Amino acid sequence: MFHISILMQLSLTAAVASWSVSYSPKSICVFESSSVEFSCSFDFPYGRIVTTKWFKPRVNEKQDGSQEGMFVYHSDPAEIHRLYQNRTKFANQGRNCSLTLHNVSKKDIGRYFFRFETQYHYGQFTGINGINLNVAVLPFGVTVNTQKTNGEVYEGDSVTLRCSTENCTPRQGSFVWFKNGLLLPQATEQEFRFSSVSHRDFGNYSCGLNNGVRTSTTETLLDVRYSPKNVQTTVFPSGEIEEGDSVTLKCISNANPALTNYTWFKISDTNVSYVGSDSKRILRTVGQKDAGRYFCVAMNDMGSHNSTVIELKVKVRDRPHFLFFTMAALLFGIALTLIILGLMKRKKKFISKKQFSEKTTTVIFTEEVYENLTKSLKFEENVTNLIYADLMLPPSYSDRPRHNTQEDGAVIYSIPKNKEEYEKITEQI
Repeated sequence: MFHISILMQLSLTAAVASWSVSYSPKSICVFESSSVEFSCSFDFPYGRIVTTKWFKPRVNEKQDGSQEGMFVYHSDPAEIHRLYQNRTKFANQGRNCSLTLHNVSKKDIGRYFFRFETQYHYGQFTGINGINLNVAVLPFGVTVNTQKTNGEVYEGDSVTLRCSTENCTPRQGSFVWFKNGLLLPQATEQEFRFSSVSHRDFGNYSCGLNNGVRTSTTETLLDVRYSPKNVQTTVFPSGEIEEGDSVTLKCISNANPALTNYTWFKISDTNVSYVGSDSKRILRTVGQKDAGRYFCVAMNDMGSHNSTVIELKVKVRDRPHFLFFTMAALLFGIALTLIILGLMKRKKKFISKKQFSEKTTTVIFTEEVYENLTKSLKFEENVTNLIYADLMLPPSYSDRPRHNTQEDGAVIYSIPKNKEEYEKITEQI
């Protein structure tokens, strides 16, 4: 009975337990330099565990667990490969076979298996399939997927942007997207989709994880090709333009690829005429013939578009005012010249008159002295004591006869002492 009971217990244990290894998850993606945990559990019906090990087949070996390759972990530390020394931690609790691998690098990419062995030769088991480890290498990048076989994106196409890193992309939270460095709050998934892309979507896109840590990223250009948009004509200088001014008309537009051709037209009444083929039209000396309405046509490989029409008004320069000021300045100069000449002539005349006046005054003065002297002598008949005096008078220009002395230009008169001498002098005169 006892032997039957033992056999029944062994049969019951074998029925409940089986040789097995379970992995979770089947595949793992982690960032480079991080740590990863291989979750694992195992079971067996009988026996005692004597060896546990994790191994990774080499690249040239079978990846089904039939070839052990290098030991990542071994219950005998001497068996652990040098690349994994001091980098692993085994759970070693009951039938928990989980393993933690630290400081992951791209060299660790591959498939990992767990194997246990009992004291029985046939009591050995390796979990099939194993766990596949992939390592994400920063930075994040954006890939552009479009319906065009040549990879080009045209306005109106359906486009998908995907955020990823080299090898794989860990899912450790929601994603963040940026356009030209600005956050796009509506985009939180790994893929950013455009059902009908617009020229407004043209720009540089970047992405990352919304965990505040590993969001290193590079920018990718969403190169949306489109025909010219917002074609406009500008005038420089702005404001009032007069005849003779220099004026520049400029044609501007948004386009991708860049504009390859410009055409200028002028509208005069009902006529439209071609006037140029450059992005700028320069009128160096504008005149009335240049007045009118202008527009340009911008063209690239995707198509063409007309600009808005702008009117160029040319004001007639106010010539009468210019002539008036010119004539006024000329007349002022002539008048000033005449005044100066008149003043010079008057000054010359004044000098001549002054010289003549000085001569006349001398004559009158001489005659007056002579006459006054005669009169005074007539009334001095009773004077008995007379004093002789010599008078030297300036030369006279009168027609009166004069008595010259030995000295040139001098006349000496003697005052008589009595009436007799006076009468004698008077007779002589």
